[in-house]
Amino acid sequence: MDGYETTFAVNVMSTHQLLRQLHPHIQAPARIVVTVSDAHFGDLRHTGGTMPAPRWAIPEISRPGAFDRSGSVRGGRRAYVTSKLGGVHLVHEWARRLPDGVDIVAYNPSLVVGTGLGREAGGAIPFLMSKVIPLLAGTPLVDTPIPAGNKLADVILGVTPAETGAYIHRRKAMASSAESYDIDRERKLWDWLERL
Repeated sequence: MDGYETTFAVNVMSTHQLLRQLHPHIQAPARIVVTVSDAHFGDLRHTGGTMPAPRWAIPEISRPGAFDRSGSVRGGRRAYVTSKLGGVHLVHEWARRLPDGVDIVAYNPSLVVGTGLGREAGGAIPFLMSKVIPLLAGTPLVDTPIPAGNKLADVILGVTPAETGAYIHRRKAMASSAESYDIDRERKLWDWLERL
């Protein structure tokens, strides 16, 4: 795998493997939180045009060269958003399979400055992330690491209410992308991950 296809392996395959190993030991009440991103929407509203739409094709998306211009920054962005969509799919399928009292949710911290996320992104992204976006810190649009960590803790502890399988954006359960609600795709992803 090249670096970009590894994104899918880390974000989806390894999450599934970890949950598989922990599953026999988890007892109710419990909440599992999988970090995803609103970048999985792949639209202007959620990414500001900085990310392409996901490209879903199992199992091809885990293979080298799976994304157009695979060695490019754009290929890396597509791998990233596709892996985050995969994370939402994974949460939905695990939610159907976990016992009562063991909840799993997808958590989107949204844009958090000061994490170094855009440092190697290319184009105008490093400038925007280091100079423009920090000006928005403290607004409802952007967080710094400490407030973002507090929001994540609230999700983990159940302070932020959400049913199993929910997508939580910062502090509120809401709908994920229309593309993320595909039961057939989620079951195929599960079966493929189980075969691995």
